[in-house]
Amino acid sequence: MAHFKTNITVINATIAMFLCMNAIAPLFWAPFSERIGRRWVYIITMALFAVCSLICGLSNNIGVFFCFRLLQGIFSSAGQAIGGGSVTDLFEAQERGKAMSIYILGILLGPAVGPMLGGYIAQYLGWRWIFYIKAIIGVVLTTLNFLFVKETLYDPNAKDIPPAKSFKERLGRLKFNPFVSLRLLLQTEIALICVPMSISFGWFFLLVTLLAPTYSSVYNFSTGSIGLCFLAGGLGNCSGSVLAGILSDKLYVKSIKRNGGREMSELRLAPMYIALPFIGGGALMYGWFLYARLHWILPLLGYCLATFGIMFTVTISSTYLVDTNTHLSASIVSATNFTRNMCGMVLSLVAAEVRQGLGDQWTYTTMAIMSVTLYLVCIPPIQIYGERWRVGRRWWQKE
Repeated sequence: MAHFKTNITVINATIAMFLCMNAIAPLFWAPFSERIGRRWVYIITMALFAVCSLICGLSNNIGVFFCFRLLQGIFSSAGQAIGGGSVTDLFEAQERGKAMSIYILGILLGPAVGPMLGGYIAQYLGWRWIFYIKAIIGVVLTTLNFLFVKETLYDPNAKDIPPAKSFKERLGRLKFNPFVSLRLLLQTEIALICVPMSISFGWFFLLVTLLAPTYSSVYNFSTGSIGLCFLAGGLGNCSGSVLAGILSDKLYVKSIKRNGGREMSELRLAPMYIALPFIGGGALMYGWFLYARLHWILPLLGYCLATFGIMFTVTISSTYLVDTNTHLSASIVSATNFTRNMCGMVLSLVAAEVRQGLGDQWTYTTMAIMSVTLYLVCIPPIQIYGERWRVGRRWWQKE
């Protein structure tokens, strides 16, 4: 802030716009990867991410920083967009829950661990090194992708398509409608599962956005100490994702046996209810322990429990959506990523005002009530009617 001679509102706006780009860009990357394959999208976007990170670190002007921060968000979102597609390419339905949990773990571990590392890097090396290290990581990942990542997209009809006769025809075959992914959100079961998942994810980002100013004002923590607080969220994210993946696959196989051997993707949603007490109880503990000014570790315990529950539900929800849309797996992941990040953007923008207006106790009480209620309202209809809604409705396959 001091370097750019600006205020916290403008800096938070860069974070919000980064999230916005993370929401919108995957709508383009997912269908693009379904045209040219996953491998080259990984390689090109990671290389460009490295370049944008370097320029962010070198920038002396808030306009340049803002611009390349947005581009950084666009290119960094490719992995989120097509990672789910790669999981679907490589794993069968009975194994997909565990694989999806590892993929989602990578997405949500960043917001938990990143601030911890960023706090110490900024404190001891300066804020520019946050972006220099990102650039280095981008170069390493680009090299590893180029050397070791193989193409996983399989098109059984590819052999029946004659080679393009001209460059114009080749370009024509790359055409796609990025907003077909959003049309998937019009499907009842997809919309119902995205609403609670996205709202709870948005509240997670609000909590993450407010954690630093909260622990600075309430407990007088330093920048480095505040960074360590994010480990609680990292622990919750990791354990929630891993446990959801393991339970999801095991309980799904058992449910199929009880269902007479007939597979039904809605059976995968049953473990979702395990997470709700963790989301509600964790959010209440965090808010009210802060309000009561109890020992600093107690609110972090609530933070850990809440993130455990949120990650658990996100993993199971994402696995269900990929199971029911295997032919457009990358697109469905992009659509849900859009709703999650847009909610995260909105709630991170208004985070300070919400906390100021409601206080810690009622801010997180609202989080608990909204998240748990939405899951209890939205998930049972999918379990009862989801298969019926899906049968015979495959209009998007024609797109």
